[in-house]
Amino acid sequence: MFFKISINLSDKKFRELKLEDLFENLIFKKIKKKWSVEILTKELIRDKFFVSKLLGIKVVKIKKLKINSLANYTKSYAYHTHTKKFLISTSKKKIIKKNIVIPASTAFGTGSHPSTFLAIRNLEKILNKVELKTLSFLDVGTGTGILSFVIYKLSKKKINATDIDVESQKCFKINAKLNSISNFRYYKCYNLNNNYLKKKKFTLIVSNILLLPLKRLAKDFNKHLVTGGLLIVSGILYSQRNDIVNYYSKFNLKLLKSTYIEGWISLIFKKYAIN
Repeated sequence: MFFKISINLSDKKFRELKLEDLFENLIFKKIKKKWSVEILTKELIRDKFFVSKLLGIKVVKIKKLKINSLANYTKSYAYHTHTKKFLISTSKKKIIKKNIVIPASTAFGTGSHPSTFLAIRNLEKILNKVELKTLSFLDVGTGTGILSFVIYKLSKKKINATDIDVESQKCFKINAKLNSISNFRYYKCYNLNNNYLKKKKFTLIVSNILLLPLKRLAKDFNKHLVTGGLLIVSGILYSQRNDIVNYYSKFNLKLLKSTYIEGWISLIFKKYAIN
């Protein structure tokens, strides 16, 4: 059984506490100058005590969630998002080349969150410049599959995608069918611990998750990128930029470009040859 602990924080308090470093499962959204934060947990007593007593934050609301997996929990609402080349929506209208349909109430990654939007914009920029004939890519922590679908529709290259959550696997396959995509390989694995992937290298890796798992994956990113290969990461707060840039430099991943909106940032790294 999962519980949702709801709290509200000022922008200053939110940045000071760095809750994303303290809790594994968070949903947070900036509304005007305040942050609405939802902590999703199985350990209600422990986390409620931590929030209220140790952090000194007032708990606004506690709700029991009737779900078996966090991937089942999303706020259901209709939306559509325009990027430079795509219309992404919950609508099940006829799919055309530059439309992507991601129904609400699925795994993470519907295009509406700033981190996903930024990752898509970076993909559009990169795939407008790289040589598509030599493109090979991997989507790590794919969620709904939205980033894989963007790459596929721009390149027509076979999808390679991973996630640890079994609900994501179901969601990915449903969404692939909905978007008329069949050329993919999905790997259910922790990090990149999969026999097929062990010796594989890619020219492009994309990952839209959170700071801590992105740091844990740094070694794998270096291992599975070709020299000169590109890495796009998202799901990071602007305040975390220097942390991850400095950390990735230890793994020969150098920052090429950063873009941000609404306090979120997406970074593009390049793997350089060791001198």
